[in-house]
This record gives sequence, C-alpha cells and structure tokens, in this order.
Amino acid sequence: MKRVVLVFLFAVMTLGLYAQQGASSVGLSVGYALDSENTTVGIDYRYNVSDDVRIAPSLTHFMKHGGMSAWELDFNAHYVVKLDPSFGFYPLGGVNLTFFDWVNGYDTVSRLGLNIGLGGEVYASRELTVGLEMKYNLIKDLDQALAAVRIAYNF
Repeated sequence: MKRVVLVFLFAVMTLGLYAQQGASSVGLSVGYALDSENTTVGIDYRYNVSDDVRIAPSLTHFMKHGGMSAWELDFNAHYVVKLDPSFGFYPLGGVNLTFFDWVNGYDTVSRLGLNIGLGGEVYASRELTVGLEMKYNLIKDLDQALAAVRIAYNF
C-alpha cells in the first residue's frame, strides 16, 4: 500500500513540474459527512494543469461525533467545464487516505480509498471563488457521502 501512495505522490508532483504555468487557488471548506454525521473542516490547494484539468490535493478533519473523528488526505483531479465566465462545474475523481480514530484512542484505522463526485463554483471576482462539492468516498467498510461549501483565494 505504501508503494501505491508513493507512486501516486510522484505522479502528482511530476504533473506540476511539466505543466504550463496555470492558475492556482487555496481554499477553506466546511461540510458534513452524511453517514457518520460528522461536521468537516478542510483546506485545499488547486493547480490548473491546463484550461480544463486541475489537480486538487486537500486535507479534511472530521470533527468528533458519536465517538469518532478522522483526518482525510485527498488527491483528486477535476475536469472543469465553464458554462460562462462566472460559473463552472467539474466531475472529480481521485484517491484518499483516511485515518479514523474512535473515542477510546486505541482503536485507530487507516484506509486507502477512492473518491468520485461533482462540484460547482461561482467566480465571484478575479480573486474569489465560492463553491459547493459533493463526493462519495469508497472505503472498505466505511463508505460515505460528503458535502462541503468552499471559499477560495485565486492567484
């Protein structure tokens, strides 16, 4: 499993090295995990590899609820479809590594999984983007859907 993660990290890094100069953004998100009922907070970075494709690594924390909290590290790719200059949407796909922690502190589980989803964003100004994202984490025995609202600074 470590080899898979290392190969993926290398692939993401080389995409950035060979890409043309593109737009980037840093965003903050607040969301909700539908099955576990955890509130989520996250931070992400997005880099446009081309006009239509971008990579989007992110880190999300599932706030403690029902005796469980978690950290999720995602490496997603988006295919951006701009419907007009102020709105776009994107299907997403990628991998995640999630670290689950239950209330007693002794039950921790790390799982590698897949993400699929859809997002939309409004380009409020040249520097500001506001969006909504829905994704489904495919993780052995711990699948769930997530919804999040994101605000980002573009540079």
